[in-house]
Amino acid sequence: DRFSELGSEDRNVTLEAYIVSYTPKVQAVRGEERQIAFGWIEDNPWKDSGDRERWNYTDWGNHHESLTSGSIVRLEGVSINEWKGNKSININQTSRVTVLKEGGRAASLPTDEPISLKEAMDRDGFVNIVARLHSLKEDVIVSKESGKEFPIVRGRLVDKSGTMTFVSWVPFSQEPGTLLKIDGASIRRFKDNPEINFGDSTKIELYRDSKFPSLKKLEGSTKMQISSLRDGMNDISMTLQVESWISREFTDSEGNQKMVRSGDVLDPTGRCRLTCWSEFEPEVGSFLQISGARVQSWNGSPDLVIDTANQVTIIDDGPWEAIDPESHWVEVGLTELVSSGSRRGIGTTGHIVSVRDDCGLIERCPECRRVLRDGACQEHGPQRGEEDLRLRFVIDNGISNASLIVGRESSENLLGLEMSEIAIQISTRGADSFKSELREKLLGQRVVVRGRSFVDEQGAMIIVDEMSNSDSSHGDLANEVMSRWGVVI
Repeated sequence: DRFSELGSEDRNVTLEAYIVSYTPKVQAVRGEERQIAFGWIEDNPWKDSGDRERWNYTDWGNHHESLTSGSIVRLEGVSINEWKGNKSININQTSRVTVLKEGGRAASLPTDEPISLKEAMDRDGFVNIVARLHSLKEDVIVSKESGKEFPIVRGRLVDKSGTMTFVSWVPFSQEPGTLLKIDGASIRRFKDNPEINFGDSTKIELYRDSKFPSLKKLEGSTKMQISSLRDGMNDISMTLQVESWISREFTDSEGNQKMVRSGDVLDPTGRCRLTCWSEFEPEVGSFLQISGARVQSWNGSPDLVIDTANQVTIIDDGPWEAIDPESHWVEVGLTELVSSGSRRGIGTTGHIVSVRDDCGLIERCPECRRVLRDGACQEHGPQRGEEDLRLRFVIDNGISNASLIVGRESSENLLGLEMSEIAIQISTRGADSFKSELREKLLGQRVVVRGRSFVDEQGAMIIVDEMSNSDSSHGDLANEVMSRWGVVI
């Protein structure tokens, strides 16, 4: 069940594990070139990632279709290897791999031809790249298991197709702006974000190409927008408009008083939160240019973090006219929304295809606001709950769907009733009658919803701030479909 139970002499082992990464490689074995792969693997795959142990593994049996990053597999017939005190797992040619939970895309096989950074984002495995060095800095990674420190170099590469961050596990020193040809770099993913890795087998050399754009011309490729932020990204540069800003004190886990400054920021593609861990007080409505920021998930949304005020500059003239936060909703098609990452400040359209049975009055824990189940909170046990109103639907556009959660204020606006009136209605007519009327009123209706979306492996969910019936008539919708498919009557 756990890696800690395994010894260096163990053979024919059966276990279930989580595949963190899979990197294919062509290697000479007994004088012949063979396709092998290596990566990270974790035990205890069905539990939280904080309760797992991580080892290296080698795939000698070309199981690249099954050992995809993010998958959970059952391994039968594997063996344990030990080198310089470190144990690893050998997945042999005779080993059997059964996929228990699908992961991401299968790793691509090595190629000799250089590819663009945009192409590299969709690859797993070894790649060859020609790109300019945008930036780099030295850093240290500390192993959770041993506490050992590993010096690394972090940086960013850029070409006309886009930009990607890299980590070099070997000494690396070049001037920003240098054009490099990189052979044998590997693509690894952190929280599903692709990152280029340089190792012992990576060959890096200066490259000459008079037609390759200069770093100045490529600067636009390094700028990001809020809509493209994903949890785990780093070295982010972008322009933002400040919507709100507050400072607050808190006590950390060691009892120390600390100050954190944060606020909502926006750009033409959406909005998010920006947190700064040093003294910084921008005015509401001002424009900021940030650099070297990282992305962390907060309440399910990818938000920006900077550690020092040196990472941000207040600029006089923004690249867009000042946005009114009250009316700033970015319209996104439902299919695009559920296929991208979590976002705030979005609007989308679809038809209500399901009214959930758990619509109506609920009770929440007074401490954490979780919904009580049988009078008890999952975190705080039995509680005297606080009454609240919540509606739950499923929205569909014919291709994709998402769950909708509508809170009290939005529900009252949608139904034209206050919660006290709804409570009387449910008390007198019953909860089933209330849900039946909801279905009669809303099922099949085309609606416009605005709020924030959460997208993960379970699907998509939208926390609704505003919801209304669409103004489009059935004739308008029919004409829209005919126009899209080129139908002429």
